[in-house]
Amino acid sequence: MAFVMILLGFLLQWPTLLTLIMFPILLLMYSRLAIKEEAEMSKQFGAVYDSYAQQTPRFIPKFGHKTTLP
Repeated sequence: MAFVMILLGFLLQWPTLLTLIMFPILLLMYSRLAIKEEAEMSKQFGAVYDSYAQQTPRFIPKFGHKTTLP
């Protein structure tokens, strides 16, 4: 979420064609990186991480939703 806010800040501070083009590209790259890292965490921590990942949203937090830790 913070990464998206930083990108939006760049877009507002430098409203150029380049920043407009780079915004969706960087979002896509960030999303792919997160998916890759989640797979690595799943390999390293197994079922404990998988349970955590099922309860925790990837990018946008759920406010008022309590997550139980193992």
